[in-house]
Amino acid sequence: MADLFKFETVVPEAFRVMAAVGAGRALDGERIVSPVSTVRRRCRDAFRRTDLLSQLIPAIEDVLAAGGLPVPTTPEEAQPVAILDPPGGGDAGHRG
Repeated sequence: MADLFKFETVVPEAFRVMAAVGAGRALDGERIVSPVSTVRRRCRDAFRRTDLLSQLIPAIEDVLAAGGLPVPTTPEEAQPVAILDPPGGGDAGHRG
């Protein structure tokens, strides 16, 4: 599933970071100390900005449907959600 989304999120961020490192310049005002950490943070931000999580389940359903496989149903023995996740009161970068 990650391959379906990586060219929209991970790859551009990784190239931006490495281009800045190669040029020895800051990226968006941030001095890059650890390229790996910087890519991870920028990817996290891109996932939130693009609302990636809300796209995953429909994408899985589309992939299953394309292969002619039925979408799985919830098993009888499945437990209901134990802790409901109420809508957050903060901005998109903060929980709760």
